[in-house]
Amino acid sequence: MSFEQLLVMHASPTLANMKPSSLISASHVENESECIAKLERRGLQFLLLANMKGQRLIFVYRQAMLEKALSSPLAAEILEHLGYPDTIDARLSYLKERFLSSPCPHEVGLFLGYPPEDVKGFIENRGCNALCSGIWKVYSNPEEAERILAKWSKCRMKYIECFIRGTDIAKLCVTA
Repeated sequence: MSFEQLLVMHASPTLANMKPSSLISASHVENESECIAKLERRGLQFLLLANMKGQRLIFVYRQAMLEKALSSPLAAEILEHLGYPDTIDARLSYLKERFLSSPCPHEVGLFLGYPPEDVKGFIENRGCNALCSGIWKVYSNPEEAERILAKWSKCRMKYIECFIRGTDIAKLCVTA
């Protein structure tokens, strides 16, 4: 599978400027460097979070959207409680450190644009007692979560369709 295919499958809402970030798990993939260079010119950023036994966890993000998501009062409170610093670069470095000690630190949901109330609920309930679940466990507003999931899913399906028809990945990456 090419890096472009991985991005379309797993990061379409981030490409579309609808979601602050996505995680991609990849081993060796075709055209990764060229694709990253092309998309960085369109406003995306990439960070290698972990590299375990040849599987790399790549964080794909839009810095301005990510800063906004992490600046909500509840998100900032959760991050502060967990020892995160204030700046986005320092927070990303600390998140990378957290991935060294945990396969998936729970607060990563804040970075992925999940509602802070749900991330807090997940942490407090240790993943139990959710009202419902999709790509994240929902603790606060299931109707809003369903709306967000439907929007992201529709985006993903549309992007897959466009990519299969030959649309270049750069054209699928909305500039902010």
